[in-house]
Amino acid sequence: MSVWRPWDADDDEYEERSLIRELLPSTLYPPVLAWIRRELRPRGAYAYVDMSRVHELQSGLQVDFRLENRYVEADDMVRTITQAGDQFVARVIDFFLSAYEEDDSGNTPSNVKSLMWHFDNAPSAAVIALRDGVYRLQRRVPEGVDELAEASRQSAPTLAGQHLGKAWTEAYALTPNTSLVMTEAIKAVEAAAHPVVSPTARKVRLGMITQTIKDQSGWTLAFPTRDDGHPDHKAVLVGMLETLIIAQADRHGGAAPTVVEAQGHVQLASALVQWFSAGIVVR
Repeated sequence: MSVWRPWDADDDEYEERSLIRELLPSTLYPPVLAWIRRELRPRGAYAYVDMSRVHELQSGLQVDFRLENRYVEADDMVRTITQAGDQFVARVIDFFLSAYEEDDSGNTPSNVKSLMWHFDNAPSAAVIALRDGVYRLQRRVPEGVDELAEASRQSAPTLAGQHLGKAWTEAYALTPNTSLVMTEAIKAVEAAAHPVVSPTARKVRLGMITQTIKDQSGWTLAFPTRDDGHPDHKAVLVGMLETLIIAQADRHGGAAPTVVEAQGHVQLASALVQWFSAGIVVR
């Protein structure tokens, strides 16, 4: 994210301008609604929306706007969308964005690029990103966390990296499947820890890996300790692994995790994947 900085802004003002705010800050609404209005209008018809676009929205978002007239003015349609709340407005943006791809030269379409600029400079809690070849709206990852995710994925064994990538992508989706995030994060740790802890076993679960570390002596982390043996690195490692397991309460009939819980889960899993892959976990 690169927020525009006025020529006379000091560091304090720039920091304030760069704070990530709500999904659709008030200053973002005018350009967002103007962008939606352009997406709804057919070429050469200024006042009316293209009803085929409305029908696409209804099918894609599974919502009935209950429009009976053959011709609907663009302003009325935009007003109907905004009355459903910020989350729905964001879904409409996401739906329209998903029709756009990079051009043959790898460039972002101009109307997508302009909307990106507004989201970055608001700054919104969402960001427009290229995902699976098309543009989508997703939750903004704090500065530096995205680099951690990519570093974890790249340094991991192939299977662990694939699961970790799926977990990160889903965790910061606009409407994430939080249960899937935790499942993929745990699979990533299992794939990274398996060859370190139980290399001869055919298939092991995270609970089995954790229990093996608890039962065997000598497991630790490649970090120094004080003369009295503090901190207990084995206890730290076991605690992190058990945190991942216990957090997946919905697997045993508990409530589905919140978005914050899912994001914290995949961040913790990323650290563990890196530790097992880089030789930080040793015996």
